[in-house]
Amino acid sequence: MSSTARQTSWLSDLRCYQAIQKSLAGQHDHIAKAYQHQWPNFIIIGSAKSATTTLATVLSQHPEIQISASMEPKFFGRNYRRGWEWYGQQFSSGEHCRLRGEASTMYTSSYRSYQHTPQLIRHHLGIIPLIYIVRHPLRRIESHWRHWRGRINDCPPFHQLLNSKALKQRVVEGSLYHKQLMRYRQWFPAKSIHCLSTEELTAHPIKSLNAILKFLGQPANGSALLFKGSLPLANPAGSKGRRDIEPPQWTAELKKRTLEIIQPDSEAFLKTLHWPNNTWQWD
Repeated sequence: MSSTARQTSWLSDLRCYQAIQKSLAGQHDHIAKAYQHQWPNFIIIGSAKSATTTLATVLSQHPEIQISASMEPKFFGRNYRRGWEWYGQQFSSGEHCRLRGEASTMYTSSYRSYQHTPQLIRHHLGIIPLIYIVRHPLRRIESHWRHWRGRINDCPPFHQLLNSKALKQRVVEGSLYHKQLMRYRQWFPAKSIHCLSTEELTAHPIKSLNAILKFLGQPANGSALLFKGSLPLANPAGSKGRRDIEPPQWTAELKKRTLEIIQPDSEAFLKTLHWPNNTWQWD
């Protein structure tokens, strides 16, 4: 990234930060409430490359659920400066629906412009249902790197995973699920955050969807949202570019160093949710 691009990005983040601080101080409450009838009443908060788009697409088939017009609006973060009118328009066609939702995986990123996302959501929307879908941490990293490599010309090679500040923050830290979950539990009670795995959704879609619908206060009729009992095909937008990149290979040293970062967090995440210790295999 050029120095000019870095400066532009820094200024954009600064203005976003300033706008969010004003919002958290209550200075935007009157603006937000003008669009209260269009607010979402549930959000899928991530994680990236874990079938969030697939889940949002499936839920949009429900007659009582509307998903935002823009996939990943990222409003409670970098796009906050677009304003409440823009955000309200994301749900303008769903005012008749009982449930309106969006899916923005950046809401569980460690990027500076999303550091206040949990608090911002809580301040404006109150305690609403949040869905956190996660994937085997190493498989998620592989997919995320392929996504970047396929779309960004100067994306470093996989063996630079931990030497590149950008890759480490965006790709590796995206698998620190417990760290992100605890950020949200500071502002939301545990019962308002439903966690599930990509592997469970893929292997048992009806069971997983029934649990989500029940969590959202709807009848458990997940089978009606599937096509011949199956999830939709992979998201074309999400796989753009990634399909042209070969799956990366882990060297023993890179895998060891990466696991030193993510495995303790993963084990804490599994323990917090009372998921089996062997949910994810590391070999």
